Amino acid sequence: MRSPISKSHPMATFLQQLRSLGQPPRPVTSTACTTPRPGEVPLCPLTARGEAQKESALPGPTNWPLLGSLLEILWKGGLKKQHYTLAEYHKKYGKIFRMKLGSFDSVHLGSPSLLEALYRTESAYPQRLEIRPWKAYRDYRKEGYGLLILEGEDWQRVRSAFQKKLMKPVEIMKLDNKINEVLADFMGRLDELCDERGHIEDLYSELNKWSFESICLVLYENRFGLLQKNTEEEALNFIMAIKTMMSTFGRMMVTPVKLHKSLNTRVWQDHTLAWDTIFKSVKSSINSQLEKYSQTPSADFLCDIYHHNRLSKKELYAAVTELQLAAVETTANSLMWALYNLSRHPQVQQKLLEEIQRVFPANQMPQAKDLRNMPYLKACLKESMRLTPTVPFTTRTLDKETVLGEYTLPKGIVRRYNIVATDNEPVEMLHLGILVPSRELPIAFYRR
Repeated sequence: MRSPISKSHPMATFLQQLRSLGQPPRPVTSTACTTPRPGEVPLCPLTARGEAQKESALPGPTNWPLLGSLLEILWKGGLKKQHYTLAEYHKKYGKIFRMKLGSFDSVHLGSPSLLEALYRTESAYPQRLEIRPWKAYRDYRKEGYGLLILEGEDWQRVRSAFQKKLMKPVEIMKLDNKINEVLADFMGRLDELCDERGHIEDLYSELNKWSFESICLVLYENRFGLLQKNTEEEALNFIMAIKTMMSTFGRMMVTPVKLHKSLNTRVWQDHTLAWDTIFKSVKSSINSQLEKYSQTPSADFLCDIYHHNRLSKKELYAAVTELQLAAVETTANSLMWALYNLSRHPQVQQKLLEEIQRVFPANQMPQAKDLRNMPYLKACLKESMRLTPTVPFTTRTLDKETVLGEYTLPKGIVRRYNIVATDNEPVEMLHLGILVPSRELPIAFYRR
């Protein structure tokens, strides 16, 4: 994937100014603050059951037998451009519509108020979208399920084991030295790659390397040398395997994965080989850590989780595998789009640079606690995530029949909240605490 900011001279200048401060810019390592929701924005109430229409009355694109709207989606650019297509559908059909892609039946929401009203009806263990290709591979290789596949009490049990170390700000703040170590190498790498015009040929690839090195240092206390000239082949293979896995599983979400498996299609072969590569790398790293700290498990992150939370090795392998692959691509995507949005707004770059220079005098090492004094950095990151989110939608599978607005949604149907499709709504609707968690922070980018 070619970086959209590879030819942005203002961004190259901005990065160079940051570099001149003596230390790399500090990424967000703490949770965002939240504020009460504005009282003037009305919630979308649930309609009484007797007044609701059946789901068959929901508007939406043409639903052909067996294929649903798949042909129309493909004609409009396929899955790679589905966020544009979904935004178009919301303009045409409103804030809620229904669409089928092959056997995949979903209701799409394009309003924060609708989403909030529906979230209020969820049970203690919300059911997420079933990722059938991933489950098919796990069953095929007899591997365990991770947090992206587990449901119910098993999901809560495994999540609790990790949240003590990875989801508490006080724990995240302890990672300062590791994060800064990788960031310093990353900034040095950018200096080497910049040509005389300040251009970087493939920034997205470099961001993937940075995020891979960061999560591996946190999980395994190990560096793979991706930001050095001599890179280990294992690390490059892992990143390529993630890209292959992500590109193949999407196609098997809209066509029966059992058919791919029974016919041993090329898609299934590539998907399986990619997961084999991913699991092999993760297992090797985990086994090394368990052996190294077998006598002092509390001294290591993974050993502490394994020994004190009664996880099986299969559960540990699966959970860490999904954690690592999620950390690599999502982090790289988020930062790439943040830099892209900054590159299009020089005035925002300047204001952000002034805040960084004020908080960090020359050669001062950034720390997580410094974020308390950087409201504009937080605003830039949050607004970038609103305009260009890491994923185009979030999903839930209804565990019971639910009435929302004018319609009764059946149990088992997938509902998707289309994040990018809400940008045409009034600003007040966007700042309910879902996309931009705090309205007290200044909003950096505007598309209106």
